[in-house]
Amino acid sequence: MQPLLRPLVAATALTLSFTALAAECDAVAGQQLFQTKCSACHALDSDRVGPHLAGVVGRPVGSVPGFTYSSDLAGAKRAWSPEMIDQWLTAPARLFPETTMAFGGLRKVEERQAVLCFLQQHS
Repeated sequence: MQPLLRPLVAATALTLSFTALAAECDAVAGQQLFQTKCSACHALDSDRVGPHLAGVVGRPVGSVPGFTYSSDLAGAKRAWSPEMIDQWLTAPARLFPETTMAFGGLRKVEERQAVLCFLQQHS
């Protein structure tokens, strides 16, 4: 395989795996995790300490009107893809070092997948 095609093939495979995940994921477990790990700062339909998360999948980073973001989130020029949300949930400060979000991340892949599933149900 040509070196230039490898990243494209890898990205396509990752996207397909997240698409398959969305089709067979556990939104109930994701809702429970959302309530225990996220809801102190986030809601689906209203801004709290953090911005609302309904519609986050596919939404441009740092784009909720009226919410004050850190400079790196406000200046991001990309959208929240499932892959990026997975990276964010793993370690927010690793993805955006200037974030003011005081959350260490979800280390277990099945927890991140469940929360992502729940969020995708509300996008």
